[in-house]
Amino acid sequence: MPQNTCAPSPLSAHHTNEHPVRDAASVVFNLAGYTVTEATDLPLGGRRVVVTAEAPENACPSCGVLSARVHQRVRQRVKDIPTGGDRAELVVIKPRFLCAETRCPRRTFTQVTEQLPVRARCTTRLKETVAAAVLDSGRATAEVAAAHGIAWGTVNTAILTQTMVLPQVDQVPVRALGIDEHRFATAKWFKHPETAVWCRVEPWMSTFVDAHTGHVLGVIDGRSSKNVTAWLQGRSQAWLDRLEVVAIDPSTTFRSAIRTVLPAVEISVDHFHLVKLGNQMLTSVRQRALREVLGRRGRKQDAVWAHRMLLLRAGDRLTDAGLHRLEQVLDDADFEQVAAAWAVKEQLRRILNAESVSAAQSARIDFELAVAAAGLPEADRLAATVAAWWPQIKVFIRTRVTNARTEAANTAIKQIKRTGRGFRNQNNYQSRILARSFRQTRRRSQIHARAGLHAQV
Repeated sequence: MPQNTCAPSPLSAHHTNEHPVRDAASVVFNLAGYTVTEATDLPLGGRRVVVTAEAPENACPSCGVLSARVHQRVRQRVKDIPTGGDRAELVVIKPRFLCAETRCPRRTFTQVTEQLPVRARCTTRLKETVAAAVLDSGRATAEVAAAHGIAWGTVNTAILTQTMVLPQVDQVPVRALGIDEHRFATAKWFKHPETAVWCRVEPWMSTFVDAHTGHVLGVIDGRSSKNVTAWLQGRSQAWLDRLEVVAIDPSTTFRSAIRTVLPAVEISVDHFHLVKLGNQMLTSVRQRALREVLGRRGRKQDAVWAHRMLLLRAGDRLTDAGLHRLEQVLDDADFEQVAAAWAVKEQLRRILNAESVSAAQSARIDFELAVAAAGLPEADRLAATVAAWWPQIKVFIRTRVTNARTEAANTAIKQIKRTGRGFRNQNNYQSRILARSFRQTRRRSQIHARAGLHAQV
């Protein structure tokens, strides 16, 4: 098969100190510090590009003395990003210099550049490309490795390198912290070695997120109070003193851990989960009323079952047509319990939508009256939950700090898990979570990529 070779232009030999002139092939290839001397089509596809180092001298890595004495020229074969849509096989011809310092223990050394570090087998821009494909675009590690013709471990190492330049948690100023848990793997069963009883294990992980920016600060095993307390105690006192509010779900475990480490910080309960509790209360009442009245589960011909989703929607946001359909359910004398539960749910929404604490206090009085009028055990349990979390509800109404960013981070974490088809190594899982979150937050808030560098994993 014929091979096409591109020779360097005579212009490549002409340079000026201010504006060096490069030949067209070097401009297109755009590898700083190297000149393209040969480009060949390979028989099985792709291209072989031969480049030569431009620098006439280099500093010894041991003593730092500049040397221009060339001992020999070596050829180095490395992987590079695709050129013209095809894979590129890069051959680098670079000098091996003799150290000019006679007392230096290193006699010779090869040229090192930003794109081609010492003993590199991939260019820096290729590593950055594969890391961006996994962390920014959400592609699978194996798929990215196959697309660029490199090993899975090479891509994983590039991702771990990105994790090593994450800012240290204590250097990130956080005023509002969000804590939430997620299950990172499927539940597993094992037989207890002593009792021979089958036990269910759910692998949970807890996530710590900046509630204002969505930056994932840390991921720990489990969702116990002990693990959360240990993570908080690992922070510096100055970092803890900056915290003003911690947003959590209605979890007594998280509340206990926060109170142990941060007795003075305010705790805000996420309103989404309170609304969810109200909807669950209404659903339980509806299901029980259907069984009591009809003696069976709901069907399409039953208005209460047909409009079950309409019952869960916010009453003040319904259209006229939606209100008309809702009246068919609420005016049914056989399902007065459903109407009473719906009124309790709406009064709970009034509390959470209050603009001030005083308005929320007034709405709570109406809520308690609605619960008393309903006389439902499900509504009583909901009222007990609201009473137990009332101080945290008032903090939410006053600060409006929620766990929305934390829930969004958990959604991204689940997508990482789906893309990776599961992770056997938990460090790989955490590295993708932390690196992806930091890169996304940096794009939103323009955090400098190398400010306060330190590893977290």
